Amino acid sequence: MSIARLFNVLAGYYPLSEGFKKALEREMIPLSPIKNHVLLEAPNISTHAYYLVDGFALSYSFHEGKKITEAFWNPGEIIVSFESFFEQVPSMESIQLLKKSEVLYISYASVMKLLETFPEAQWICRAIIIKHYTQCRARIHDMQRLSAHQRFEKLLHAYPDLELIVSQDAIASYLGITAQSLARMKRKED
Repeated sequence: MSIARLFNVLAGYYPLSEGFKKALEREMIPLSPIKNHVLLEAPNISTHAYYLVDGFALSYSFHEGKKITEAFWNPGEIIVSFESFFEQVPSMESIQLLKKSEVLYISYASVMKLLETFPEAQWICRAIIIKHYTQCRARIHDMQRLSAHQRFEKLLHAYPDLELIVSQDAIASYLGITAQSLARMKRKED
């Protein structure tokens, strides 16, 4: 059952009480969207957080008319546009499912209610935000210190099927290089 998988993920951050599990289960809504479904379109305000049971997602934004890939999500991960969701401001990113997926989602109002009611919800939320911050810092570190080839190898290690799901343009954008540079780099490997 997909809610049990979510409980396992959250319990990895902080122990869950039975009361919290029951309340969370009442608030989570299942969704099985088709391939390329957009969960959030900029500049809308993010009103939901998602748990990706199955599928694959990415976020992107536009800069000077160019699509920039921001993040990827594998099954078992929580998908949220952090600033938009927690500050209730327009999102700078869009979030799209690239495969037919299964997700559980929860509204902003429900999350706030859980945060007010259950201390473990606050600990879990804090841990998720810290994990996101740490991932962002690691990405900045990688962009400053690793070669494009090293970043590409690290990305493929984190997302082994990435090239079967995502366009070369999206991968290159995430790496901060052009699609042509990515193609040249891959040709040198062969």
